[in-house]
Amino acid sequence: MGISAMDFERVMGIVRAYEGRIDKDFKIPQEEYEERYQNVWRKLDEKKIDMGFFFWYREMPGDGIYLTGYNPTIERASGVIAPGKRPLLLAGPESGILSKEAGLGLDTSFVNEFSIPDEYYEGVDRDELNEVIARYIGHEIKRIGYMTSDDIIPTKFMEFLHTSFGKVEVVDASDILSDLRYEKSENEFKCMEQADIIACAAVRAMLAVVRPGIRESEVAAVGDFTVKSLGGTGFGFDTIVNSGDRCKTVIGPASNKVIEEGEIVQIGCSPSFEGYKGVCRRSFVMGKRSELQKAYFDCMNEAYRRAEQEIYHVCQGNLPSNRIDLAARNYFASQEIGGRNMKQFHFYSTCHGTGLTECLEPMVITPDKEEPYGENVGIMLDLGCYGYPNTEIAGGCVEDAYIKRGRTAVKCSDMPVDVQELVGRGM
Repeated sequence: MGISAMDFERVMGIVRAYEGRIDKDFKIPQEEYEERYQNVWRKLDEKKIDMGFFFWYREMPGDGIYLTGYNPTIERASGVIAPGKRPLLLAGPESGILSKEAGLGLDTSFVNEFSIPDEYYEGVDRDELNEVIARYIGHEIKRIGYMTSDDIIPTKFMEFLHTSFGKVEVVDASDILSDLRYEKSENEFKCMEQADIIACAAVRAMLAVVRPGIRESEVAAVGDFTVKSLGGTGFGFDTIVNSGDRCKTVIGPASNKVIEEGEIVQIGCSPSFEGYKGVCRRSFVMGKRSELQKAYFDCMNEAYRRAEQEIYHVCQGNLPSNRIDLAARNYFASQEIGGRNMKQFHFYSTCHGTGLTECLEPMVITPDKEEPYGENVGIMLDLGCYGYPNTEIAGGCVEDAYIKRGRTAVKCSDMPVDVQELVGRGM
């Protein structure tokens, strides 16, 4: 079926409506990176650590982008930072060249350990990782702190830290970057807000073109086009378009399945702007809702609204964060559809953190987590209802981003909770 000329006109109308809200030239300023280094130096000194080691790759980019502004493609990368010294970037020679685009002027060494295996590079000098690090530190290394979680750093690099510098103590220092990244600056908030604006535009564009007979992949292509048109430079997850029984996959990427009349459909997009992730996810029915589908959407949307109101209360009163999850969970527990209690289909926790990843940051809000939110943080309200055995309502979601400044929470989305009326229109 494909995308028609009329479809494309609707999409471009949405792009034009949103482009004035995006500053494509904005970047995290150099001064903020220098402040980050100083914060890390202070933490390293407090822990008596001679060298901090961080590691990242495209799917888990947070620690590396936070300190270097750079994210590798294909190759992985690592870096080291010592008190009083700007980070040393350790990368392979292909994607490592991209580090200069970040404009931070960091020293970069091409090392064998991060090159594509067995690749030959003409005229490129590659160093050994331990030798480069030893020169950078410039003195005996007694204590190393790994600043990226040990479930992200491969075993061979953990072994490298333990065995390559003589008799050293290797300690878990992952709280340093986790804590620093959790509390956001105004520049980080601007990147996140722009990513969220782009996400809303992309979801509207997908809604504008979806119709019976179109393929999930064709709808996703429109979302991806919109993201790049508005200045998005990557994705927190592959653009989601699921229909019918595929909705039970929760975050499944688009397939070549044809969307059919009467099916439930979920769509979602997570653009990246300067490394910071936005989100917008919604569900709808391709055509007129059945009675079962009406009951499902009424239930899910009301649970979302209750959780949203609790976000504002929790942030304003510095209250236990689990109140947000319980607001939705307890509502689901009071509802039945087709004789089935809906609590069992509230598949995951209602809120999670966000920033340089879409969801893999503090804090995930669980029913028993009473810890209040930090001072200036990103929140994703991700209300999912999955697993109902009838394919008509196999799964769906409503997800939006919020920013908490002090005691005030602000929603970053301009999308209605229920988008059924936007199907075939977008705006």
